[in-house]
Amino acid sequence: MPVHSGLFGRGFGIDAIIIDFSKSFDLVPHDRLLTKLADSDVDLMVVVWERKFIVGRTRRVRVGRQQSDEVKLTSVVPQGSVLGPVLFLLYVNDIWRNVDPSVTLFANDCIIYRKITNEKT
Repeated sequence: MPVHSGLFGRGFGIDAIIIDFSKSFDLVPHDRLLTKLADSDVDLMVVVWERKFIVGRTRRVRVGRQQSDEVKLTSVVPQGSVLGPVLFLLYVNDIWRNVDPSVTLFANDCIIYRKITNEKT
């Protein structure tokens, strides 16, 4: 991923778009995440372990004494875990290939930026 931190502090202007992917951990489809993991250079046993970690999870909601039915999750990265941000970054780590300026990713935040070269661009 291109990171041009050398631009900062050198008197250049920077155009930046800061994106916070709202509810992003809830929107990562398990099948696509596992495909990306399998296509990376990790050992196949890691893919199998991750599949066991995320597939088959369920969720229910409780309000007062009322409790909803259990719902099977097909697109969620577990939050509050050490692996959650790592899995999310694995899912979005190629976003920079689809944009022209530089991109920096951290957990579910994204900064797209470029150096201002003249007053018109």
